[in-house]
Amino acid sequence: MTPEESRIGVTVVGKNLYLKLYGYATQDNCLGIPSFLSAMFRRGCVRVAFDLEECDGMDSTFLGVIADAATNLPGQEHGSVVILNADEQNRKELATVGLLSLVDVIDEQIDAPEGFELKDIDFMHFPCTEKERIKEIKRLHSKLCDLSEANRQKFGSFVSMLDSELKQANEETTPTG
Repeated sequence: MTPEESRIGVTVVGKNLYLKLYGYATQDNCLGIPSFLSAMFRRGCVRVAFDLEECDGMDSTFLGVIADAATNLPGQEHGSVVILNADEQNRKELATVGLLSLVDVIDEQIDAPEGFELKDIDFMHFPCTEKERIKEIKRLHSKLCDLSEANRQKFGSFVSMLDSELKQANEETTPTG
């Protein structure tokens, strides 16, 4: 599957959100998810399932999306974020950043309910400007840094670089007097 074919489908079943990843889950297709999840949490959703059966891999931004969901759900109960159909590589990526303690990974194969329709995450939830995009990527990587010292060492310089980019962007848009 090419990056252009990578996508994330979503449906709501009762108070549960179900997201199915196709191809690679990266900053190119996941930056709308946190805003979408926040809207759904406000509407009463309390559980999120990420189905990784068709997922070829996840970048650190997407792993930050999972961390954000796990730490921002109403009640923040363990088990509010569920990982379905994760292969060995998916599990390794989740474990590398310490997400396994925040989510429930269901070991047995779970098939999507018959007859339900997935919609692609829509663009109204994506950051509108480059500055907003950088800000969201920084926020999601900061979530990962908050999980462990190892993540701070791994992603800290990237977060600092994004912070510098944001400061530079602010200086460029701030009128001088």
